[in-house]
Amino acid sequence: MATTTGHLSQAPSRTRHHRMVKNELTETPHPDWAQAMVDSVRPDWSAVLKAAIFTETAHGPFPDEAWRRILLDFFCIVEAFPKYMGVYLAKTTFGQTSGDHLARDWLIGNIRTEALHAQWYADWAAAHGIGFEELVSHRPCPEVGALYDYLWSVCYRGTLAEAFGAVNYAIEGTTGEWTRLVLPAFRERYGDDEQAVRWLVEHAEYDDAHPREAFELIKLTVRDEGGRAKVESAVRRSLELFSRGFAASYENRAMVVDTRQ
Repeated sequence: MATTTGHLSQAPSRTRHHRMVKNELTETPHPDWAQAMVDSVRPDWSAVLKAAIFTETAHGPFPDEAWRRILLDFFCIVEAFPKYMGVYLAKTTFGQTSGDHLARDWLIGNIRTEALHAQWYADWAAAHGIGFEELVSHRPCPEVGALYDYLWSVCYRGTLAEAFGAVNYAIEGTTGEWTRLVLPAFRERYGDDEQAVRWLVEHAEYDDAHPREAFELIKLTVRDEGGRAKVESAVRRSLELFSRGFAASYENRAMVVDTRQ
C-alpha cells in the first residue's frame, strides 16, 4: 500500500533497516582518549592471541584433547552471548540520550545475528566427538566461569558503553583474530566438512565489523572522563579473564570430565 507521495507506508524490513544502521557506524577517526585506550589495552589483547592453544594449533601437532576441553568449557559463553546483549539492550531508551537510538537498533539486529551461533558451535563440538548432552550439561572450569559471571555483571551493573567494551569489543574483537589464526588447521583437521567449521568461518570472516562497530558505539555512548576510565577497565578485565580462561582450560586438557556431576 503506497502513500500519496508514492512511498511505502510500512516500515522497512529489519534486515534492510539493520544494514542502514550498520552504514551509520562506519569507522571514524579516534579521539585522543579512544586511541589512548586502544594503546593501553594492547598488551592484554595480545595476551589472548598468544595463548598456547592458538600457537600449538597453528604450528602443530594439532592439540585434539586441548580443543575438546576448550570447546566444552567455553560453550557457556557462546550460548549466553545474545543474552548478554539483551541485558544491555534494556538500558537503551529510544534516543533520549546521545547515541542511544543507534545502539538500540544495532543490538536488536545483532542479537538476531547471534541466534544460530550456539547451534553452529554445537556442530563444531560434534565434529570433535562431543555429544550434545555432554556439551550443554558441562560445568566449565572456574576461570571460564569467572568470565561468564563477569560478563553478566558488567551487562547488568555497568553502563551501556562498558557493556559494549567488555562483550562486543573485547571478546568479539579478539575472537575474530584468533579464529583466523586457527582456521587453516581446523580445515585440514575436518576436511570438506563445512558444517564443522562454520562457527569458526563466521567469526574469522567478520572483518572486525562487530568490534569496530561496537567501538564506534562506545564513542557515541560514553558520557565523560569517568565513563571512559570505566570502559577501559571493563575492556581490560574482560581480556584478562578471557586469557586466563584459555590458559586454564588448556592446562586441564587431560582431565576426564564426568558430566553427571
